[in-house]
Amino acid sequence: MMRQTTRTTYKGILDRFRDGNGTGKRYGSLPVKELQPQHIRKVMDRMADRSAAANNLLKVLKAALNFAVSRNWRQDNPAAAVRPLKRVSEGFYTWSEEDIGRYEHRWPLGTKERLAFDLLLYTAQRSGDVRLMGPQHVTGDSVTVVQQKTGHRLELPIHPRLQKSLAAATTGHLTFLVAKTGSPYTAKGFSQWMSEAANQAGLPKQAAAHGLRKAAARRLAEAGCSANMIMSVTGHKSLKEVERYTRAAGQKLLAQSAMRSVGGT
Repeated sequence: MMRQTTRTTYKGILDRFRDGNGTGKRYGSLPVKELQPQHIRKVMDRMADRSAAANNLLKVLKAALNFAVSRNWRQDNPAAAVRPLKRVSEGFYTWSEEDIGRYEHRWPLGTKERLAFDLLLYTAQRSGDVRLMGPQHVTGDSVTVVQQKTGHRLELPIHPRLQKSLAAATTGHLTFLVAKTGSPYTAKGFSQWMSEAANQAGLPKQAAAHGLRKAAARRLAEAGCSANMIMSVTGHKSLKEVERYTRAAGQKLLAQSAMRSVGGT
């Protein structure tokens, strides 16, 4: 059974494909049996500057068209003949240590902006999970997370810096972070609010909430943690995913560590 969050994401991607939003051409009126590989390639070529989004579209189309084949609406899956685009970016911007320092200086302990930042950085979780965290998820010196995207259950030790942030925060709701309405943030609302907080701290425009998850993985890699250790924190299920997140690990620090292991003569 596909999770509700995944169904919502897939529907949004298919709706944009149908209506031509961001793809340059509407395909909603085209019978499914007439869709051909060249149609999909043209759409993906128009999205070449957004290779990740283009590849996500291809993934969703493959799944949808497999269903069409299973219902005998067509004999083949045209998306199967289309190759993914080569990634042109590393995805979300990874916060640097300078970014982290500037944000901490702008938003001191006790502010909601700092609590959100510390929850993101010191749990290494997705913003969708962080925005729903609350006191009921804390037991002793651990926080329990059931990841929305994967259903994976994690028990994470509370970092001393996060403990200080939680102690300094004023809560009283089922979630640590609430919007002005007193309700938990929506996914879009939380993302926009964090981006604005980063902007006020003077960070690059591309500094977003998800970049702190990548920064946490980078820090773990720079501390010498193995891929399995990092996966135990982030909840990733494959080494490939971890490699993508830790690719931003400071090359200089890793090179220094590598050369120290060689030793002198």
